[in-house]
Amino acid sequence: MWNLTSQLIAFSAGLSLLFAWGEFLRKNSSGQTQVQGLLFLFAAMFQAHTFFTCTSLYQSFPHFYLVHLPFTACIGALLKRYFSELWDESPGKNKFSFWELVPAGIVTILMLPFYFSSAENKIAIHSKYLAEGVPLLFQLTILIAVSPIFYAAFYVFTNMMKFIRFESFKKSAHLRLVGIVVGIGTFASLVGIYTLFFHQRHGLEIVSTLIALLLIGVYLLRQKSPELWGEVQRIVIEEKKYQTSQLGGFDLETLQNRLKHLMEEEKIYRNENINLEKLAKEMDLSEHQLSEYLNLHQKKNFFQFVNHYRIRETKELFSLHPDRNILTIAYDVGFPSKSTFYDAFKREVGTSPSEFRKSLKD
Repeated sequence: MWNLTSQLIAFSAGLSLLFAWGEFLRKNSSGQTQVQGLLFLFAAMFQAHTFFTCTSLYQSFPHFYLVHLPFTACIGALLKRYFSELWDESPGKNKFSFWELVPAGIVTILMLPFYFSSAENKIAIHSKYLAEGVPLLFQLTILIAVSPIFYAAFYVFTNMMKFIRFESFKKSAHLRLVGIVVGIGTFASLVGIYTLFFHQRHGLEIVSTLIALLLIGVYLLRQKSPELWGEVQRIVIEEKKYQTSQLGGFDLETLQNRLKHLMEEEKIYRNENINLEKLAKEMDLSEHQLSEYLNLHQKKNFFQFVNHYRIRETKELFSLHPDRNILTIAYDVGFPSKSTFYDAFKREVGTSPSEFRKSLKD
C-alpha cells in the first residue's frame, strides 16, 4: 500500500507532466514556453523516478532506475536560459552554450555501463544501495548532475541583486515569489546532496516531497497570478531604466514631497505660463531629470501632470460655485485657452465640463 508521501510524489509527477503538455501545445509558443515545458517535463521525470524507486514498482521497471540523471543535469542550463530573459532581451543572447551541456554529457558517459546492464543487475544494485549506501562513483555522478542547479540559483540571485533594488524587492510580492521558488528548489538540491553523502535512507523522498510542494505552489500561483512572469519582467525593465537614470543621486521621496508642496500648497499650476523649464527650476532639477521623474514615477508627462491638478481644482470649484462661469474657472486654475481646457477635461474625465457640471446638479 502506498503511503501519503508516495501518493503526493505521484500526484506532483502527473501535475508536472500536465504542465509540460500544456506548454508544448500552447499556440504561438516561444522559446521561453518551450524551455518552461522542458523544465516541467524533467521535473515530472524526477518525481516519477522517485515514486518508482521508493515503492516496489522499481522491480517491475528496473530500467527506469536513474535514467533521469542526464536530464536533471540539464535543469540548471534551462533555469539559466529561462531567467536570462529577464535581464537581457537581446535576440541571440540567451542561447545554450556548449559548456552548459557538458555536465549532462559527462553524466551520460559515466552512467552508460549501468544503463546497459541487465534488469537483474539493476535490482541487485538498488537493493545493495538501500543497505550500504550509494557508492562513491554514483555519488560523484549525482553531484555533477545537480551542480548546474546551484550555478543557476547563483545566477538568478546575483542578477536580482544587480538589477533590482532591495526596496523594490520588499514592495513586490511577485519578485519575492520568484525568489522563494528558486530558493526552495536550491534548498531541495542541498538536502539531496547532504542525504546522498551521509547515507540518509529517505533523502530522495524528502527531496521529492519538497519538489512536490513546490510544484503544487507553482500551480496555485499560476491560478492566482497568471501574468506573474509578465509582471516580474515589467518590474525588471523599470529597475533597469532606474539604473541608467539621471535621478540616481536624488531621494525620490524628497522629490515627491517637494512636488506635492508646489502643486497642492503653492498651486503653481495656476500660472498659465508654467512649463517644464520653470517647474524644473523650482524643483532644482534639470528639464531631463524632471521629465524622467514624471514619466517613470508619476506615469504622466508634464502636461498631463499639470492638467490633472488643474482639472481636480476645476471639479472642486464646480461643486462650490455651481453658477460661476465655466471659462472663468478654467482660466483661474491656469488653463491658457478654451480649447486646451475642453480637450484636457474631456480626455481625463470622459465628459465635457458642461455635462460634468450638469451631472453634479442632477
